[in-house]
Amino acid sequence: MPQSVPLRAPNFAATPLPRADFQRRSSIYAALPLVVVFYSFLLLPPEVSLNLVGVSLPTYRIALILSLAPSITRLLRRPSGWLNFIDIAVLVIGFWILLSFSMTYGIQQGVIRGGGVLIDLCISYFVARASISNSTDFRYFLMLILPGLIFAGALLALESLSGRLLFRPAFASVFGSASNAVTDGGSVVGLASELRLGLLRAYGPFSHPILGGAFMLSFLPLFYFSGLRSAPFYCGVAVALTGLFSLSSAAFLSIMIAVAAIGIDKVKRYFPNLSWWQVSSLLGLAVLTAHVASQSGILSVLARMTLKPHTAQYRLLIWEYGWKTVEQHPWFGIGYNSWDRLAWMHDSVDAHFLLLGMRHGLLVPVLLVLAIFYGVIRLGLLAPRLR
Repeated sequence: MPQSVPLRAPNFAATPLPRADFQRRSSIYAALPLVVVFYSFLLLPPEVSLNLVGVSLPTYRIALILSLAPSITRLLRRPSGWLNFIDIAVLVIGFWILLSFSMTYGIQQGVIRGGGVLIDLCISYFVARASISNSTDFRYFLMLILPGLIFAGALLALESLSGRLLFRPAFASVFGSASNAVTDGGSVVGLASELRLGLLRAYGPFSHPILGGAFMLSFLPLFYFSGLRSAPFYCGVAVALTGLFSLSSAAFLSIMIAVAAIGIDKVKRYFPNLSWWQVSSLLGLAVLTAHVASQSGILSVLARMTLKPHTAQYRLLIWEYGWKTVEQHPWFGIGYNSWDRLAWMHDSVDAHFLLLGMRHGLLVPVLLVLAIFYGVIRLGLLAPRLR
C-alpha cells in the first residue's frame, strides 16, 4: 500500500504576489498622497480655507502638509538614493524664500509670510517627487485623478455656456468670500464676470480663469503621451480641452504648444535620425528669426496674437517696470511691498517668474528655470527607453 502523505496547510505568507499585481498596488499606494492633494483643490475652491498664525491654509495646503511626512519617508527608503540637482535647487529655493522675507520683514514675520509660498513651491514638489517615480506610477495617477478632472471640466463648460458663475459663489455663501470671490449676496466683487467670444470666462473651482485654463490644458500632452488606451485616454484628452472655456490666452497658447509637440512627434517618426536636439535648434532658430525680422521683437508679435492685444501690451509694461524693481533689489527682492510703476497700473504682476524675482531676488527664478530645464533634458534622454 502506498504510504499516506500528511496534509499541511498552505503557507500563504510565503507565496509572493504576482509581479504585475504587486506593481499595480505599489503604484496606486505611491500616487495616493498626490491624488489627495489634487482632489483637495479640484473639489474645494479657495473659499474653504483656514488661517493659522497668519498663514492662509486652503485645503490643498493642508493636504500638502499632511502628505509631507509620508512622502519624505518614502523618498528616504529608496535604495538608489534620491537627492539630485532638482532636489537641491528646490531646497535652496525654499531657504532663500524664507531668508528674503526675513530680510524684508524680520525673522518672525518673514517665516509667517513665507510659509504659504514655501508650501506651494517646495512641499508640493517633494510630495510629487515621492508619489511618481516611474511611468506606471504616472499612469495610475492620471487614472485616479480623471474623475476630478471631469468634474472640474464640466464646471468650466457649464459656467461658460450658461453665462453664470456657479461653483465658487455657492461656497462663498457658506464659508464667506475669498480675496477674489463673490459676496454672500451673489454680487461680483473680485471675480470678473467677463464675456469673450460670446462666452463667459469660467472659473470652476480655480482661483482664476488663467489658472484653470493652463491647468486643464496641461493635461492634454500628458494624457496623449501617457500610453493609456481606450476610455481613460479619450476621456483625458477630451476633458483637457475644457480648459478652453477659461477664454484665456494662456489656454490657447497651451493648446498650440501641445498640438505642436504632438505634431512634431508624429512627423519625427518618419525621420528616425532627426533628434529632439535638432528639432529644438530649428524651433529656436525660427523664434530668433521672427524676433530679428519683426520691428518690435518676438514679444510684440506674440502680443498681437492674443485674444486681447491691449492686455498683452499691458503685460509688456509689467515686465518693463517689474524688471527695474529686480535690478534695484537683485538679492532679496521687495517681498509684498509696492513696486514702482505708472500711476494707472495695478499692483498685480501677471508673470510668475518675474514676480518671484521681484519678491525674493534673482536667485529663486534662476534656480527654478535651471531645475525645469534640467528635468526636461533628463526626461528627453529617458523618453526613448520608455517607448
